[in-house]
Amino acid sequence: MGGVVGRGSPVFSGVNGQGALMRFETPDDVIAMLDAGDDIASETVALVKDAGATFLAPIEADLAGILCRSGDIESHLAIISRDFQIPCLMGVEFSVDEPPDGTEVVIDTDAGTISIDGAG
Repeated sequence: MGGVVGRGSPVFSGVNGQGALMRFETPDDVIAMLDAGDDIASETVALVKDAGATFLAPIEADLAGILCRSGDIESHLAIISRDFQIPCLMGVEFSVDEPPDGTEVVIDTDAGTISIDGAG
């Protein structure tokens, strides 16, 4: 089943992102990704709670997208996302249960939506 599952405020428009959703709550989550090697980050859409989320720094430029549950377009995470042109939505709210890690999601920075399977 696909379709729009959430919305947020885009930090810029015109660049969409797609990848496997993965929650990052602590620096240990980033270290685990780094330890996994390869280019896993380039296929990952990070979901974070904190608009500061400075612990993402080692992988941030490689991410397919970022979803943040808090903050706005003036937050640190939004500014860095714009600098690196990483598709990012701030203040994300899901209209259904939060999708589990590994779910393929699409970030539409024009509409400010998060979809599953590219539908919506």
